[in-house]
Formats: sequence, C-alpha cells, structure tokens
Amino acid sequence: MHILIIDDQDCYREFLTGILQGSDCSITISEAASIEIARAKVQASQHKYDFVLLDHILPDGKGLDLLRETKNQHPNLPIAMLSAKEDPQLAWQCLELGASGFIPKNTALAVLLSAIQLMLAGGRYIPPHILPHMPIPKNSSNTAGKNKHGQLTPRQSEVLELLYLGLSNKIIAHRLDISEATVKAHITVIFKLTGVSSRTKLIAQHNTTNQQ
Repeated sequence: MHILIIDDQDCYREFLTGILQGSDCSITISEAASIEIARAKVQASQHKYDFVLLDHILPDGKGLDLLRETKNQHPNLPIAMLSAKEDPQLAWQCLELGASGFIPKNTALAVLLSAIQLMLAGGRYIPPHILPHMPIPKNSSNTAGKNKHGQLTPRQSEVLELLYLGLSNKIIAHRLDISEATVKAHITVIFKLTGVSSRTKLIAQHNTTNQQ
C-alpha cells in the first residue's frame, strides 16, 4: 500500500510515517510539504497512491483546493483531510468535495489508525463529537422517510440495509467481513445523514416510508 502524506510540518509527517509503518510494514510512505510538490507527485505516472492524508492549511494554498482538484482527476482515490481545528463546517465541506474523512490532529493514535482502516475499507470518518454540530445537507432533512442513499458510501448502504433487517453489530460485522468498530463508525454516519438517533427510529422511518 502506498500512502501520500501532505503536511508542511516535518515532525508531524515523521510522526504519521512512524505510526503507519509501525502498524503495517508493507506500507510505503511518500511525503509532500506543499501543494506544488503534492500535485507533482500525484500527477507523476510512476506514483500510484492508495490513500492520501492532506493538511487543511499549506504554505502555498488551502488543502480544500487541492482536494477538489485531486478528486476531479482521481475520483476513486481516498483522501482524508487533516486539521488543527475541530471545525464541523470544514468537516462538512470536505465531505461535499469527496473526502473520505476529516481527522483532527489531536486524534488519539488508536482512533487515528481505526479511522484510516475505515476509510480504506470504503467508509467515511468524522469524529463522533463533531457529527452533531455539522450542518444539515441542503437536500436532506430530519423528516422521517427522507433518507438520501446517495450520500452514503456503498459500504454504508450495505450496513443500512442490514440495520433494516434488525441485525446486531456483531452479525453485520460477520456478514460484511469487517470489525464491529467499523460497523459502529458506519452507523454513526448513517444516523447523522438519516436524521435519527437510534435503530428503532431508523427502522420506524423505513417502515413508514414503505407504507406511503
């Protein structure tokens, strides 16, 4: 696996490199300290990245601009935004531009690794304490029956369908061959995007919609 870390702080890049390679010796790390260098690395034909960690603020521009540009050119490349600020509005902007997640730089090591695993598995990661403060999507509402499947990743849609069946996290994890922690992370996002706060309300919303 080849991961690109884009951050202007040498010590933080070294920190991320150490924990990622420490967790999996097969991981190869490339680094960039600016948008210009990162753009050149992404565009270079010999570099094929599996995942990108992108800082929000860089010396020569904003990470959001590079995120938008890179996702337009490489829509299937998972990119996570790093930020020194726990900003719900920024987190939502990142998701709207196609980011796989939003990671505050003060995130605990174990959580950081789990978040990266979730995103590599096709999910999205937003810190649970940020989710309640994120803006409601313009094309969504908290009204029962207005779930927007298009906002969910394919994996989250699979989890949602299994939730509708009333399956437990353990069974869902077994069915999809993922960890229970990953299932919980998916469910957190599903609850936010469907405007519910529990499994019971989610199923009730689904049943009401089907009866209409």
